[in-house]
Amino acid sequence: MATHVFNSARNNEYLLFGVHLKVLLTAEQTNSQFSLVEGTMPPGGDSGLHVHHREDESMHIMEGSLEVTIGAETQVLGAGDSYFAPRGIPHRLRNLGDTPMRSHMIATPGEFASFVMEAGIPIPESGDMPPVTPPTPAQMEVIGKLLHKWGIEMLVPPGA
Repeated sequence: MATHVFNSARNNEYLLFGVHLKVLLTAEQTNSQFSLVEGTMPPGGDSGLHVHHREDESMHIMEGSLEVTIGAETQVLGAGDSYFAPRGIPHRLRNLGDTPMRSHMIATPGEFASFVMEAGIPIPESGDMPPVTPPTPAQMEVIGKLLHKWGIEMLVPPGA
C-alpha cells in the first residue's frame, strides 16, 4: 500500500435509495482500515432500519439535521453532531427536515464503500442526477442480494 493516497472523488459518485453518495476513500486505499463516504440525504430521505454485521459506522453531520435511531434510542442530530453505531446494532437514519443533510461517514473496516459502488446508480461526470424514484421490485431483489453479500441486513425498508 502507498504511504499517501490522494483521491478527488471524481467518477466516484452514486445515488442509492435517493441519497447522493461520494466515495472519498475505499478500503483498498486505506489497507482495509476504513472507508470514507460523503452523503447528501434529501428531505424525506430514509435509510431504513438495517444492521451492518461486519463493520462499525460513524457519521459527522456537516449541514442539516438527521433523526438517528441506534438500538432503542432515537435522537435528532444537527450540524456539528456525530454518532457511532457499532456493528450488529440496528440503526436508521431519516431526514425529517426541509433541507438536505450532508455528512461524512466512516465505516470500519471499509467494506461499505464497495457496497455503494456495486449497488448505487453511478452519477455521470456531468453531475446530472438520475431521477430519484423508489427502487422497482427487480432492483430491490438485486440490492437485497448485494446487502447480503456485504453483510448488511435490511430489517425495515426505507419509507416503511
